[in-house]
Amino acid sequence: MNGETKALELDPKDFKLNDYDNLRITMPQKPALSEEDVDAQLFEYVLSTNGAIKSVSELDDEWVRRNFEGLETLDDVRQAIKDDFDRETEIEYSDIKFHACSDALVERLEGEINEDVLESNVEAMRRANEQRLEAMNISMNQFLREESLTPEQYDQKLRDETTHQLRLNMALDLLADVLGMQVGNHEITEYLQTSNPQAFLEEIREKGMVEQARRAAVRVKTMRRAVDTAIVNGAVETPESRVKEKIARQASMQPDEDIEVPDFDHLPLPEIHDDNPSCLNVSDN
Repeated sequence: MNGETKALELDPKDFKLNDYDNLRITMPQKPALSEEDVDAQLFEYVLSTNGAIKSVSELDDEWVRRNFEGLETLDDVRQAIKDDFDRETEIEYSDIKFHACSDALVERLEGEINEDVLESNVEAMRRANEQRLEAMNISMNQFLREESLTPEQYDQKLRDETTHQLRLNMALDLLADVLGMQVGNHEITEYLQTSNPQAFLEEIREKGMVEQARRAAVRVKTMRRAVDTAIVNGAVETPESRVKEKIARQASMQPDEDIEVPDFDHLPLPEIHDDNPSCLNVSDN
């Protein structure tokens, strides 16, 4: 984009899927939130307020009304903690399910990526990352320090991520062809979410990128179907770790008057909120 040389594309004739049946994945068990966990979160909040309360047993409804707008009782607070935990867990498990399905789909792809294609896409991703860092006034050296990466590790990470994205895109393209997946112009922004759909559509028309956007939307639509129809083989035991921190939220959208056309070959991953088809959507990074 932005007038730079477009990354080379893979040739579908060089690839095939060895299986078009429903994906089969394994998911970890969801952690349960005990009453002791709720007490621990309550007490953590109490400590953060530097109050005189030394134990959860000292909390009462009056304390709730002083500290939580819109809540009246201690039971209200406890229920809010449980509801928040459930929401975060669903988001976390949606992400796990998406990545499990992505990996399963990529494993079905047969064929090798041409080295020239890979290198051109690695460089495209490198340029895109540098532009994002520059927009945030962050130097590459600062980024590497914050991520605890050496330049060599960063290069390998770029290569690995680009390889995976290329293979996933190709697998989705092949699957979409077999399934007959189509997306009309009026549906593009249903799959490629933006803050201003109308301005987005106008810009991709002006830049001659409608078909590129349509192809990206078809990939998202195909991935949603793959996730919806995936068969979960069972659960794997996991430690009873608790969800302690909020799931990272999306960065603020671009202002409406400055709509930026996304890089359709390196799209953000679909964010899947639960197993129902109507609850799947794509978000911008």
